[in-house]
Amino acid sequence: MKKRILIILIAVLMIGVVSFQAIAKDGPEKENQTTQSDKKQTVEKEKVKTGVGTAHKEEEFVLLDSLKKKKTELEEQIKVQEEGITPSRVQIPSMDIDTSIIPVGLLENGEMEVPEETDVVGWYDRGVKVGAKGNAVLAGHVDSKKGPAIFFYLKNIKVGEKIIVTDKKGMKRTFEVKSKESYPIAEAPIEKIFGPSDKRNLNVITCTGTFNHDEHLYPDRLVVYTELISETKVNELEAPEPPTAVEYDTGSLSWHSVNDDTVMGYRVYKKSSGAEKFEHIESISAHERKSFFDGEGKKGDSYYITTVNIEDMESDPSEKVVVE
Repeated sequence: MKKRILIILIAVLMIGVVSFQAIAKDGPEKENQTTQSDKKQTVEKEKVKTGVGTAHKEEEFVLLDSLKKKKTELEEQIKVQEEGITPSRVQIPSMDIDTSIIPVGLLENGEMEVPEETDVVGWYDRGVKVGAKGNAVLAGHVDSKKGPAIFFYLKNIKVGEKIIVTDKKGMKRTFEVKSKESYPIAEAPIEKIFGPSDKRNLNVITCTGTFNHDEHLYPDRLVVYTELISETKVNELEAPEPPTAVEYDTGSLSWHSVNDDTVMGYRVYKKSSGAEKFEHIESISAHERKSFFDGEGKKGDSYYITTVNIEDMESDPSEKVVVE
């Protein structure tokens, strides 16, 4: 019996030693991990406390949903302004023309397709959109068996008259007539009418000349050349105002926000004592506290703040403050 008890005691002691060694081995590592984790949390808290931007790792400014939506809408509108509009309506006020536009392509013979309806205009959708750089093209009938069609009087249009094209959202592009020319079908300058251009052109085509009853067609094509003179403005943001009430106090820089719902943030600039120019040292999002703590600020250092809107337009510098 005593021998059995002795064996049990020895086993318990051995297990205790092994457990202690395992704890001793893991202890410093776990303690180190805990310490590092605590330090990391402390650093992050200090960053928040001092105003250092912790949310600008990928983007300069963090936008709230409402501002993000506004920025996205503006970017889409600017894109439309660059790429042109998909036309749905054309107006020529001087000729009392106001009708719808449909997209068209090419016929089997390689000519531009024209709508079957004689009171509707076709837009060549394999070319550029209306208002984009290049030559957008519209085409319509001059007449039909029933009588005059939508472009019956187009031959009378004069230089300087206006053609207005609108899309389904109401975006407008206004063009001014620069010239008009008639060409035999086989001699029409395809490159000039449909080809690339640095200008934002709209060319309007219809038939002209004496109708050939044997071939059931007009021998010539009338082309009215126009250039863009105005468009619905969507990119009308101006550079924002700079922040006011900029102050420096014992390492902390503060300012008043700018009352503008397109502001996405502020940039902090610093010129160290003896340096030649200011450098961008921090960005603060519009919804964050308007302050920044510079732990390296020294006597003679200078600071200023700028405002930045959703179009990335930057204001003039605020009043400069100098560390006394």
